[in-house]
Order: sequence, then C-alpha cells, then structure tokens
Amino acid sequence: MTSAEAKLVCRDVWKIFGSASGMATGAAGRKPTSEELRAAGLVGAVRDVNIEVRTGEIFVIMGLSGSGKSTLVRCLSRLIEPTSGEILFNG
Repeated sequence: MTSAEAKLVCRDVWKIFGSASGMATGAAGRKPTSEELRAAGLVGAVRDVNIEVRTGEIFVIMGLSGSGKSTLVRCLSRLIEPTSGEILFNG
C-alpha cells in the first residue's frame, strides 16, 4: 500500500433507526428524504456519508448537536453496523 492510498473509505454510509430501517435505503437506489423517513416512523441518523482519509491526513468530524457525529463514529468502530453502505480500512 502506498501513502497515496486511502486508509479509511466510507461509501454511501447510512444508519437509520426504526423497525423497518433496512427497507428505507433499498428502493432501487433511491435515497429517501427526511420527511419520507419520518412518515415511515424511522430516524435517519447518518445519511449518505462519503469519506476518504489518506495516510498523514487529519480528519475531523464536526457538526451541531444531534447531527449524527457519534453515530457515525460508532459505525466506523463497528460498535453498530450501518444500515447500508460500506466502510473499508486499509483498502
């Protein structure tokens, strides 16, 4: 692995809480709106996150209270599994 290769890659990562959360992101690749999620009784904690962090980079996750920072970090550390998308470490 060269230093230019990504150490962490997140592609289309979603975390949706609720009883039918798996169905929310599966409709032919269509991305649901916040209103559609709420109407279905679901909560979109992390929506469509795409990150690439390379060797030597410093990456900061910032946001307002309730914006999904802790949920994203829990997904990255595999404390919880994302509803959809992929997280790759070292390729």
